[in-house]
Amino acid sequence: MNECPREQETLDHVRAGRWPNGCDEEMRAHVATCESCDGSVKVATLMAADYRAAMSTARVPSSGLVWWRVQRRAREEAEHNAARVVTLVQGVSVAVGVAVTVGITGADRVSETLRVAFDFTTLSYLGVPLLFAVTAWLAIAPVALYLAVSRD
Repeated sequence: MNECPREQETLDHVRAGRWPNGCDEEMRAHVATCESCDGSVKVATLMAADYRAAMSTARVPSSGLVWWRVQRRAREEAEHNAARVVTLVQGVSVAVGVAVTVGITGADRVSETLRVAFDFTTLSYLGVPLLFAVTAWLAIAPVALYLAVSRD
């Protein structure tokens, strides 16, 4: 089967709904003698009939309903984004609260435990910076966790 130079023209007639009654006799005679155009017309006719059947049974919602659904989806997405921010802020505030509590109640114990564990005599000078480093880590950990598991 070779491609015919008039195949596109025959397909245009089918797509426009002019096949076979809306085209001239010469076109109908050409399609009857050309295998390529005949096969293309048969397939295109079936596809066009299927398309028309689908379009006649399609239920298109009203514009008001479509607008309402779009507005609802936008509102839900905004609520979802706000909830993510609130969750992030809650995680950071809990981490900071835990860090402050540990810092207030256990700074001496942490410093003493580290001094005994590492047996450094100068660890008391490192206790405050170490406490700040641990507090900063506890404050940043929820943000890092959020960034690691977020989909965006």
